[in-house]
Amino acid sequence: ELAKVLLCVSLGAFVFERVRRPLGLRHTVKLLALGLAPAALVFLQPDLGTGIVLVAIALTILFVAGIPWQHFAAIGAIAALLAGGVYLAGSAVGVQFLHGYQQDRLTAFLHPSNDPKDASYQVNQAVIAVGSGQELGRGDNATQTELLFLPERHTDFILAVIGERFGFLGAAFVVFLYSLLFWRLLRVMRRATSFYGTLIAGGVLAMLAFQAIVNVGMNVGLMPVTGITLPLISYGGSSVLGTFLALAVVQSIHVQSRAESAR
Repeated sequence: ELAKVLLCVSLGAFVFERVRRPLGLRHTVKLLALGLAPAALVFLQPDLGTGIVLVAIALTILFVAGIPWQHFAAIGAIAALLAGGVYLAGSAVGVQFLHGYQQDRLTAFLHPSNDPKDASYQVNQAVIAVGSGQELGRGDNATQTELLFLPERHTDFILAVIGERFGFLGAAFVVFLYSLLFWRLLRVMRRATSFYGTLIAGGVLAMLAFQAIVNVGMNVGLMPVTGITLPLISYGGSSVLGTFLALAVVQSIHVQSRAESAR
């Protein structure tokens, strides 16, 4: 969790120093490798969800920095070819790059009805909970979440609890609050007087928006279960601490921008 915040600050600093000079494809590759190195370490733990969040932060910071899209296209094509070759070679010699439970999650997302009692159980129970809430929710009569049919209801699937207890209106209100938060982050990013502040705010925006979108998608069966928390709502000390640290840095950027404008 702390790596997310540190990546925003550190990669933003390296990019800020580099963009003062003309950026070639070689420089873009170096910056991208610097940003993806923490994601690779986290992925090896293994923690696929957090690794993907770090990738989203790195790509967003480079995009905000104005890296030409041709660089992204070239690097993406080369990476896809290399990944495909490594995967085929590994499959030929019997090497598995994803753990069994990770493969089950992807399979359950694509075919949720194939294994409803095991791999697809969480997703199916979350969808049932959200659907049973209907417009206004079931309140204290909620069954899927209150009777523990839905595992991990306090972490990854907290939105399903909100959907069942408070219905569509309750879940929509949560989404509205996130939209308001993202709009404010975007406003701070656009009004920052320092380009370094713009890069950090863009990284924090990517960090929180990506987590929220993926978690909401998990709860309604639109995305595979990756263990990504819902910022500021899912239970977890380190997640909440990391999110507040990120928001504190953005608030500092906002205060400095207002002070510069006042001068």
